[in-house]
Amino acid sequence: MTYKEMYELAVRNLLPKEHGSGFSSGFVSAVLEGANGKYYCGVNIDLYCGLGFCAERSAAAAMITDGETVIRRVVCVGQNGALMTPCGSCREFISLLSPENRNTEFLCSLEGEKTIKLSELLPFPWDATE
Repeated sequence: MTYKEMYELAVRNLLPKEHGSGFSSGFVSAVLEGANGKYYCGVNIDLYCGLGFCAERSAAAAMITDGETVIRRVVCVGQNGALMTPCGSCREFISLLSPENRNTEFLCSLEGEKTIKLSELLPFPWDATE
């Protein structure tokens, strides 16, 4: 799947919805490509009490359920279709799933398919000894 196809899938999965008092979802969508060549989708889930999780972690949960922990590429979009990079929590989460995920690429721009690696977004892991 190309980055453009991943982007289009992420946009299709955007289903912004207020579910009632204290719960919304689908305002952010992510598509992950696992090292196994499979694609995993997820959307954000926000609970007004502060709980919930991001689209990247939602997609990663599906990936982990399938037995994969290594992520090759990520495309994440907000409700307006704009590309997003992961929040700090997602950066750390993805980095801890596998040391190989330091090479995970996040799409920053469709024009020229500009990407940034997780190692650039999170240059010093919390457990770095040097």
